Amino acid sequence: MPIYLEPAVPVAFVCALTVDGESIYQRALSELAARFGPIGGESDCYSIDVAGYYAQEMGVGLSKKIVYFEHLIDPAALAQCKLDAMDIERNLARSSGSQLLRRVNIDPGLLSIESLVLATSKRAGHRICIAPSLYAETTLLYQKGEYRPLPWTYLDYQSELVQHFLLERRRWLKALRKNV
Repeated sequence: MPIYLEPAVPVAFVCALTVDGESIYQRALSELAARFGPIGGESDCYSIDVAGYYAQEMGVGLSKKIVYFEHLIDPAALAQCKLDAMDIERNLARSSGSQLLRRVNIDPGLLSIESLVLATSKRAGHRICIAPSLYAETTLLYQKGEYRPLPWTYLDYQSELVQHFLLERRRWLKALRKNV
């Protein structure tokens, strides 16, 4: 067992954005880029229906995209990234009486060649606390040529579209590692 800590391997920073329209998506992208740097690309857009989970707050007919950022990050930054994402959600929310209703849900995550880890503010038995009231979960594990789901992985992360996007990003990460 080593007595010194080894530095963490930098990973790709990604954000999944669930939105109620294209204009709010563009505004969210602008705020994300201002905080986290240039966006390297995005997945294709797909419809999301999570059994009405967001319906009361955000409405119906929601769409989702995953974006990645050009610069790799230290995985230890995930908690702060989640706080920043929540701040953007609040900035873009609409008022309804005395409450704010989100127009965008931003799920920040870390993509490595081994896994996809997402940050959340929702506690569950399989999630690890990374800061006060913030948690991280391994959502997908890379095995046998694909990112494989775990029992708690949301269905959209298991889709062919998301799988294709993540595998492309994995090839990009491997190429970056070779050049270091």
